[in-house]
Amino acid sequence: MNFNRRKFLGALLGWPIMIGAGVRRFNLQAQTRAGAGQLSLTNHQPGNRAMLKEGKTLVATIRFPFPANHPTGSLPVKLADTDASGAQLTEPQPLFFYAGREAHTFHTILSAPLDAIEGTYNLHLSVPSARDAALEWSFPYAIERGVYPESALTLDENFSSPPPEVAARMQRDFERMVEIYQRRTTRRWQAPFIRPVNGPDKDNFGYRRVVNRTKRYSHGGLDYRAPKGTPVRAINDAIVALSEEQWTPGQVICLDHGGGIFSRYIHLSERRVRAGDIVTRGQIIALSGNTGGQKPPPHLHMDMVVNGTHVDPKDFINTAAQLEKAEAGG
Repeated sequence: MNFNRRKFLGALLGWPIMIGAGVRRFNLQAQTRAGAGQLSLTNHQPGNRAMLKEGKTLVATIRFPFPANHPTGSLPVKLADTDASGAQLTEPQPLFFYAGREAHTFHTILSAPLDAIEGTYNLHLSVPSARDAALEWSFPYAIERGVYPESALTLDENFSSPPPEVAARMQRDFERMVEIYQRRTTRRWQAPFIRPVNGPDKDNFGYRRVVNRTKRYSHGGLDYRAPKGTPVRAINDAIVALSEEQWTPGQVICLDHGGGIFSRYIHLSERRVRAGDIVTRGQIIALSGNTGGQKPPPHLHMDMVVNGTHVDPKDFINTAAQLEKAEAGG
């Protein structure tokens, strides 16, 4: 079975990839369709750099030349992974827009997926037009590979070479997450994001792993030291998108914070919320544990998914704070 963790990405939008030349020189002059008007873009990082690192996030503020309604956009990125036919995979990364204080200003969070191919890509923006087809703009963004350690792991053979019945269940679990990560709901959070447990994290997001000498993957979440039974808190306001047992993650909860932002908590020993529940920042939603097909030692693993992309949770917490600052006019 060709069980690729990125199969779901093509289902999000299927945007085509556009690759430009160069990596380190950036021109913030948008390429516009005739009649679209000039648009300005500010990146909230030192030097207003149009650059993302693999697994990281960035806030951008877009000022349209006129009051804009319902903007859409994407930052499609080519991945090192290939599908069963050997074709290159692309992560479409559809964007969510947060209205600014002025009618023509919006903020958005950009992300760079793990295993992205380093290079320059185009951020696509579009707004509806009553007179004509949608007005469109394009900005170049560079993506640089991150520096993540590599290690070898030995796990249950069912993880790297699952029998048919286990593979079928893994596929069902995977498709369930596909459906969830495609959702785009109203933003539910206003306060800063918090840590899910009091214990320290292992700072192991993005680690490149080789399992049983056969299966390669990048660690798409962050592990926290948490003895079995440690209370797990919702990192911000959300609706519970999923609360169930799956094969690989064991007892799992996924929270939808709105705007294409999700947090997922796995290997739990106990779940205290159900799908559809409304949870608040800091609410205890579960207890940590060691459930799941990998048979891990007790700990909490948490994923952050933004625009369909697994991103560094610690980096995202800082990015969300930067978004709040931008919204306040900072």
